[in-house]
Amino acid sequence: MRVTVLILTVFFSCLCVATEIEILENLVARNPEDKSLSLELGIAYHNAGVLGDKDHVLKAIKLLEKLVKDDEEGLATAYLGSSHLLRARDDWNPFGKLSNLGKGFEYLDRAVKYHGDNIMVLVIRANAYINIPGIFGKLDTSIADFQKIIQLYSQDTVVDDILLNSRLKLGEAFVKKGDNNKAYEQWRWILKNAPDTPQAKEARELLRK
Repeated sequence: MRVTVLILTVFFSCLCVATEIEILENLVARNPEDKSLSLELGIAYHNAGVLGDKDHVLKAIKLLEKLVKDDEEGLATAYLGSSHLLRARDDWNPFGKLSNLGKGFEYLDRAVKYHGDNIMVLVIRANAYINIPGIFGKLDTSIADFQKIIQLYSQDTVVDDILLNSRLKLGEAFVKKGDNNKAYEQWRWILKNAPDTPQAKEARELLRK
């Protein structure tokens, strides 16, 4: 039963992404000079790539490359970097993997260098780098990004999915570093401050392990 629910969830997620892409493609075709629409489409292609669609990863790279020159907020640059890492994930050729990893690191680091106070830019790099094999030494950068996100949120009282997911992921990053105590601090914070959220449910399960 659980497997069936998972399959249906993935199916409808893919269906929603496909519908979003179709709508955005039509809008961009009618408004080719609208860079904000093109960025939305590039992000949608990227998100389809996260779900495993290799063709949409290539479309994301092609479209986002056109937007990077005029990228004022860093989002196009960050998503382009993440798209290259997805391309590396999918590439069977070791040289292709390394090439795309290098490009991904370059664009993501550039986005954070010039837009380090943009929470979404930090979210994109942090989530991308937490999945990079340890040999590349990106885990500490991911941890620093998640901590910066939490620091930026500390200036306000908002508790939303971005903050909760960042604390959840920061805990997972600390586990990878071998520091379970710091991981537990993040997950207990979620349980205390947002006990009725999906993130709290996941934190509770992680604390039981």
